[in-house]
Amino acid sequence: QPTNNNSFFILQPKSSGTSTSEISSSIMRMIRKCIVFFLTLGIFMNILFMTIYVTQTMQDVTTTMKDMEDKLYSFTAFSGTLSDDRNSQNQQLITTILNQNQPIQMNTKLLSCIQQRRKCRYDDIGDFLEGTGPGIVHKPLSCIPQHRRIPHDKANDWQYILDQRAMLPEDGSRTALMDYNAQLLPLYKNVKQSDGTYTLVPEFEPKLLDRITGRYHPYFNDEEADRVKYLSISRSSNLHSCKPKFKFYFGTLAQDFLGLSLLDENLSRIEGTDVAINIDKFLFGNMTAIFHDFQIIAQRTTKVGGGDNGNHGAMKDQLFIFPSGHIGTFGFPIDIRRVPPVSQSSNYDPIAWNTNLFKSKGGTTNKNYEPIPFSHEYMYGDGFEVRLLVDKEGLSRRRSPGDFFFSRTGIDRGKNFHFFESRNGDTYMELWPHGSHRTVPVNFLLNETMTTEQEEINEVKLINEVKFFSKRHFKHIPKGRYIAVFEDMVEGNNLKREPQFSFLNKTPKHERPYKRFRGTSQIINLSIGGKEVKVGLSHTVAEGRENVTDRRTYLNQFYAFEPDPPFNVVALTGHFCFNHMNEDDIGYSAQWISRRPVSNRTFPILIDGDHFRCPIIAFPMGMTEMIGYNASNVIITYGVNDCYSRSIVVPKRKIEMLLLGISV
Repeated sequence: QPTNNNSFFILQPKSSGTSTSEISSSIMRMIRKCIVFFLTLGIFMNILFMTIYVTQTMQDVTTTMKDMEDKLYSFTAFSGTLSDDRNSQNQQLITTILNQNQPIQMNTKLLSCIQQRRKCRYDDIGDFLEGTGPGIVHKPLSCIPQHRRIPHDKANDWQYILDQRAMLPEDGSRTALMDYNAQLLPLYKNVKQSDGTYTLVPEFEPKLLDRITGRYHPYFNDEEADRVKYLSISRSSNLHSCKPKFKFYFGTLAQDFLGLSLLDENLSRIEGTDVAINIDKFLFGNMTAIFHDFQIIAQRTTKVGGGDNGNHGAMKDQLFIFPSGHIGTFGFPIDIRRVPPVSQSSNYDPIAWNTNLFKSKGGTTNKNYEPIPFSHEYMYGDGFEVRLLVDKEGLSRRRSPGDFFFSRTGIDRGKNFHFFESRNGDTYMELWPHGSHRTVPVNFLLNETMTTEQEEINEVKLINEVKFFSKRHFKHIPKGRYIAVFEDMVEGNNLKREPQFSFLNKTPKHERPYKRFRGTSQIINLSIGGKEVKVGLSHTVAEGRENVTDRRTYLNQFYAFEPDPPFNVVALTGHFCFNHMNEDDIGYSAQWISRRPVSNRTFPILIDGDHFRCPIIAFPMGMTEMIGYNASNVIITYGVNDCYSRSIVVPKRKIEMLLLGISV
């Protein structure tokens, strides 16, 4: 028998009286115990070796991550010379990419965290969206005078930057301006032919297209007009967050300008086509700050058949602007046309507008609808002539001009609304993207009741103001405000019936739980899993908690919904963030912030105790199908930290993969 239960077994001699069966039984017990021992030893050794291997692997990963972090957050500031060389090379690269008649190559491997149903980092998703080509940093509008810009050599002088925000006079007219929250409006669309190839077809009616491209004017030749592919809309503001964890500093009056420019197929700005307009001052006079962000869309205003509103398949003939601010969102028609430089305009006779909304003869114009003057008081630059088709008579004399103007042109007390067409061509405005997808039908058609005789009597006449909503009224709420109530609101599936997120990650605590999902970008058409859907980008703002989550941190999600009422949401991604600009981006060195140390410019954000390589604010105002490339790519344009705008080209296939959570 064993001498000790905790030692190896040693067989002891037995007395002569021991039976053979007892000896056999003892041997079998010993063998069984040996087998159990060696099996236990083998398991223990396997666990030991696995622990050593995992420990070594984690050390290697940690070393690699530290090397990456050291590179990412090194304190070496770039001189700009190398960046200029890189930008030149990258401009050639993206020009080559954009001139190919084949799909852009991309890495189609889905992230392992999605495949294995592990939690994904917010910044990993942002990295996945990149990689098709270099990012494009939008260059500052050249029309804005240098005294309203931060010089490159002052990029690290924060006291100087703060002083520029407080620069007198009180109306803010000498404060420094930043350009951000851009969106692109394509002038053409991709149309698939019977042979499977794509061709470009104008999105706008010829008269409207010619006004924007300049073809209507003898100063511009056909080659110059053909070069124009996009209208860029942006915000130029003296409110910014260009410093990490910077809180808005309200010095003098806030100033926000509508920025306009034309881009070619390579997303490069066409020289001499940028303007910045102070719409607040033009409409309401001095010391007003009512508008902040701006959205411009094109719509059809005359009925041509198809769809409930007769708009299916129609070409768009009128631009509408939807500025938003602390009062709410406004909406009214706007006319924009490319013009020669002021120094050359005297060589040409006046040319009448004659749009569908507005008839004029002989170039005469009603004083209420005059173009905004080429004066630094209202506008920087002279590449566009712009007029707002609203009656501004007496607005500047009102005690509360913004509220009065809202009573005439207001859309809703909220903001971040987006417009899309259903499958049959009816137009809707999206109120809430998901959580409870809410939309409302919108009418852009004119009620053309004016007779030919009346047109003869009125030399210049606005035919009719568009009535966007036929079933809307305003309801009084406490504190003397009125909110819009839409009686014909269409509500899709609610939060409980919406699909689960396509990939997992931490869900931040929302700053405003009742407004946790808010609209952000334009809405595009996309096919996911062989089904045609509409796709948008939403944003949420995380609640700030000291040493846990940075205050007002922005995260985004893709969502997809059916193209027919009630527009149920059918796919929804987890949260993610977009990237900062980097040294390889086109236009990088044109931004003064490029002279900041990398550790400062790409300062990480803190969410639920973890650091992520994300801007604290990434606001994708623009998402549109890219012109060309077999309609296979999307341009996402977003504002970074209310400081600058950046665009990335994303294959539709990547968005589809994120929405489905699988490789396709």
